Amino acid sequence: MKKIKQLKLLQTKEKLKQRKTISQLANIKTETEKCQKVEKELKEITEQKSSEIYEVNGYSFHANRQLIQKLMEQREILLNRKEFLKAEELVVVKEINQSKAKNEVFEQKTNEEKNKIFVKNEIKQEERYNQASKR
Repeated sequence: MKKIKQLKLLQTKEKLKQRKTISQLANIKTETEKCQKVEKELKEITEQKSSEIYEVNGYSFHANRQLIQKLMEQREILLNRKEFLKAEELVVVKEINQSKAKNEVFEQKTNEEKNKIFVKNEIKQEERYNQASKR
């Protein structure tokens, strides 16, 4: 029974770790969605600024080009962030799969221990019965 309790505690600990990892995965996905939204907005602003066709003085032209350049830099930063989040998501998914595998192993070990205890109890009962019938 002691070993079963230990296995149950380990299984509970692993389930808690799995829940934490799943919430981490959800956070990563929401962060990815936010990055996609911001990237889309940056792309729209860049396209809007680059498609403006009107006569401007030298300073306005230079300022617009700098703005477009900054927007492109931000977009590149967001792309890097999305790549990082994708890699993190893969790591977290791997952790979740490992956690599920551990839970299955703990469940299997618990069942094996229960079966061992059941067999021991059966043997003890048979021995008691045999001793009682001999008297």
